[in-house]
Amino acid sequence: MANPLQGIFGPGARKALYTAYSLIGLVVGGIQAAFGSVSAPSPDWLKVTLSVYAFLGTAIGATAASNVMTRSPDPDGT
Repeated sequence: MANPLQGIFGPGARKALYTAYSLIGLVVGGIQAAFGSVSAPSPDWLKVTLSVYAFLGTAIGATAASNVMTRSPDPDGT
């Protein structure tokens, strides 16, 4: 599987993108957990944000999957 972001972003930019995605997930997930812990209804902006975040996760997951080796590299190069 080819990395869908490889031609668009360099390795440093992809690393920053993955880090930002993870941090956004922590913040948004924490806000959702806070609302749930006090049995308060989630605001619409939070529902939309979580939906878009989950949708974008598909691209992030596909990129991560494309970088997984299916077998160990051969140390002899054969």
